[in-house]
Amino acid sequence: MDGINGFKRIFLFLVVQAVLLVACGAYLALVALSQAGEASLALSGSAALLLTALILFGLRFAWSIGASGVELFWGTSVKLHVERLMQPALTLGGLVLVAAAILLVVAGDASIARLIEAALIAGAILAPLGISALLIISAARRLIAYRKGHQLMEANLAGHHGLDRVAASIASESGSGDTSVRPDPQGFTFAGLTSKPWHDTADFPWVAAFEDAVDTIQAEFEEVMERNSSAITTYKYAGLEGNFWQSFQFATRHREIPENIALAPQTAALIKTIPHYPAFRDAMFSVLGGGGVIKPHRDVSNVFLTMHLPLIVPGNGFMEVAGIKREWKRGEAMIFDSSYHHQAQNNSGDPRVVLLVDFLHPDLTVDEAAWVTASKL
Repeated sequence: MDGINGFKRIFLFLVVQAVLLVACGAYLALVALSQAGEASLALSGSAALLLTALILFGLRFAWSIGASGVELFWGTSVKLHVERLMQPALTLGGLVLVAAAILLVVAGDASIARLIEAALIAGAILAPLGISALLIISAARRLIAYRKGHQLMEANLAGHHGLDRVAASIASESGSGDTSVRPDPQGFTFAGLTSKPWHDTADFPWVAAFEDAVDTIQAEFEEVMERNSSAITTYKYAGLEGNFWQSFQFATRHREIPENIALAPQTAALIKTIPHYPAFRDAMFSVLGGGGVIKPHRDVSNVFLTMHLPLIVPGNGFMEVAGIKREWKRGEAMIFDSSYHHQAQNNSGDPRVVLLVDFLHPDLTVDEAAWVTASKL
């Protein structure tokens, strides 16, 4: 949920809330008018008031969940307005309606009690409705500004080369891209780690040995395929459809797999040179079948980076991380942060094979890495 699309969802929720508040007010008025003077008013009226109170409490809860999105897509000042005005108004309105329901049951049809109830109910509905109206006006202006800003950005991009990251950012913000550029990992987020979608392999001295040994690594993979194909299994990942993603694991979830290491010893020896071995999420031969697509997703936590060493590349495929696409090239390692939105596509008819290693982020100290391992992140 990026940029304009994220903001539109907030705007839509505001409109729905306003309509719901108007409907609640109309419903309460209808109950009061249709049963005025009748003995059943106390029961039906109090039930209607309590139902409306539950709706207001539900809206209050929804805003507490969405507050971070308001700040992200609208601004800190609006988030403060929501926290200081909207949420208290909904909470107080719900409490007032509960009090009005109790008063209706206790006081019955007494005139003074009815006047007090009417005033309380009107305030309970009109206060959050008024705040909603002001925010809707502000949101409409913001949406217009969003669109004008994007038109200007796209106009300044036209005809320029070498601005792939700019194009990816605009696509993400407008909602037209497949992946989001925003760093927002699932689950636990470790503070202070360098965050960017793609990393320069030159910053990782151990990578060169892998690139130099690409022929040896590929030969070991092919031998595993020929003699121990049963060791290559479907990789289980939530959201995947089909069995087009397969793997041969050297290590997973911070533990090595000795029987597989024995089948590809030279590759395993190289993997053991990566700092903090075997504290990896995965280290494996990764096989993406012909036509295979791994849909956009984020991996859990930002404590790992991912290396791909392409071994067999049939062409017409790519990795995309935070809107930035890179094609696999045999023997040329690539390193990315999988806590960013990313996807992979093999649009050829043949399998694509890479050596994949999810290794600990180099910014982690020795003690921090030990903690990550012990915590099994």
